[in-house]
Amino acid sequence: MFRVVIADDEVTIRNGLKSLIESYHLDLHVVATVEDGKEAIEVIEEYRPEIILMDINMPFINGLKVIERARELDKDSKIIIISGYDQFEYAQKALELGVFSYLLKPIDYRSFKNIITKAVESYSNRIWETSILKDGVTNRAGSEDVGNLAINYIKENFSKNYLSLNLVAEKYHISESYLTRVIKQKTGLTFTDYLNKLRISMAINLLMDKGKVYTINEISYMVGYNSQHYFSRAFKNYVGLSPNQYRNEKTNVNL
Repeated sequence: MFRVVIADDEVTIRNGLKSLIESYHLDLHVVATVEDGKEAIEVIEEYRPEIILMDINMPFINGLKVIERARELDKDSKIIIISGYDQFEYAQKALELGVFSYLLKPIDYRSFKNIITKAVESYSNRIWETSILKDGVTNRAGSEDVGNLAINYIKENFSKNYLSLNLVAEKYHISESYLTRVIKQKTGLTFTDYLNKLRISMAINLLMDKGKVYTINEISYMVGYNSQHYFSRAFKNYVGLSPNQYRNEKTNVNL
């Protein structure tokens, strides 16, 4: 889950942005809201947020100075400037500091969700890209492809009935939408279809096991389904036969 800091000297804007972000149900947690630049630097140093919403004109230390400090701590954090001033020098300096977006007050809340979502996906992409060092040498500690890691995790844990897209995304600190795209690119399937494929493949092995004959209910729970009914429906959608029909056709055993 990505950490968010909101820095603005207007309490209504701070609270409004916090409420909006929390209503989106994205992989975000607002760790702090502050009203001046001094506090902003303190919480950024403490939490090292991935996403920062920053007003430019604040007491004690202006937003641009805060951003400079944030960049020293994490050059890849996604910074969204919030400003009541449409001035070229501000925008130019913001570009030099590599800010992600520049919003003018009053904020267009209809487009705000789109900007936040893109910031999350952009940071997720950054995680992916850091798998290779600048000189092209593989960094063994952090270079494993996030997509492969996620897929391997699914393969190793598909039989756990609590496995979900959200759980895997949180484990690797990526957004659900980004993980969905990665799995689709690598497997040609959605997360749900890929998970069902693994589960049904294991179920077929259990149905054909000559050492022990399991009941359909036992198999459904062994491969990660919460109910025999849902398992049987998923199995038929995948194979074209119910589990009992499949086993009876292959082994003449019907339980």
